[in-house]
Amino acid sequence: MEKFAETVPSAKKISVAKLPGYNFVFNNTGADDSSKANVEKSFDPDAMVWGVLIELIDDERSNFYNPEGWSVDLKLEPVVCFDSEDNIFHAEVFVAHPHAVSTHLLPYDWYHQKIVTLAQRAGLPDQYISQLKLMPFKTDPDEERRQRRLKNI
Repeated sequence: MEKFAETVPSAKKISVAKLPGYNFVFNNTGADDSSKANVEKSFDPDAMVWGVLIELIDDERSNFYNPEGWSVDLKLEPVVCFDSEDNIFHAEVFVAHPHAVSTHLLPYDWYHQKIVTLAQRAGLPDQYISQLKLMPFKTDPDEERRQRRLKNI
């Protein structure tokens, strides 16, 4: 989170928020032969993604999201989400473009642990964190990278 704060200094946490009608999945194709986090629309009436709702100034938007740079595989999609008291917020969420989605890759173990750790630090609901922990992953075959990444969690 410190790296994010350096990149977008104006970012301010508003609340933990729920996004109905979406599923959290690992299907965004990573450059390292693994999958990364994504959210996708769902027809399941119980589908819900939890996350952190942040506010930032428009001048720093390109620090956070640059469709010409690393985020070329992502788009910002307008959504309606709710805080824990069911206050409504109009927000945006990153969603992978269809060309970047792969259903046959799994996240590496260190990346999976990073997502779980970030969810815990953010104060997401315990039941949601339990669901994240149960998602499948694979051991990174590059042991040096694996150890380096695990150390930074």
